Amino acid sequence: MRTSDLHVDVHPQFRASRPAAHRAVASDAVRPVRRATHRTRNAPLPEAVAPAPVAGWRGGHRRAAGRATIVASVLTVGLGWLIAILVAPHVTLSPGARMVALFCHLTCLVVGFGAVLTVDWFSLRWLLRREPLGTVLTAARGAHLLIWLGLVGLLASGAALGPDTSSGLVWVKLLAVLVVGVNGLFLGRVRDRLVAVQGRPPWSALLPGVAAATISQLAWWTATLVGFWNANG
Repeated sequence: MRTSDLHVDVHPQFRASRPAAHRAVASDAVRPVRRATHRTRNAPLPEAVAPAPVAGWRGGHRRAAGRATIVASVLTVGLGWLIAILVAPHVTLSPGARMVALFCHLTCLVVGFGAVLTVDWFSLRWLLRREPLGTVLTAARGAHLLIWLGLVGLLASGAALGPDTSSGLVWVKLLAVLVVGVNGLFLGRVRDRLVAVQGRPPWSALLPGVAAATISQLAWWTATLVGFWNANG
């Protein structure tokens, strides 16, 4: 056998086997990359990443109170109001303590009524299309505690001042305070329902809130004006 024949037989086999090896290496190198890419696409988002609030965000949502809770709250407000009336005639304060009670009474009026006016101001801006409804509901939720602290402080300090329960104007003021308390519970229920509504709420859901806000303003102003009249009468 000649050397040229050996060269002819071996060299073609080497050239034919090279593409097959190249394809095997290339396929092995590509497969892990494809699997890794597939896992990356299907991987869940990190738990630390939270979606940003949407434009219609309304300050959070809590489950609306049931009827039993509302009834219990109304009874609690009524009982506190009745206790303040029954205790008031039996309280006697020194001139210095009376001044302190009067200061607390005026402070609670500023806190409670001021918070109500703030919420109603945002409500008026919403009616004029200057604020979104979410801003109004968020303001109402933030002022909720201040309103109730002011109302409870008014009852306690008012009972300490010993109002004359034989006067008709005093009873008008006391009834106005009771209306403020009961109406505040109703307003909280209306707010919870509005927060739970997806999208723009219908007018049938807004009208109870408008009516309750109007009653709140009338009751607060009545109690304030009657108290001012009695103090200067």
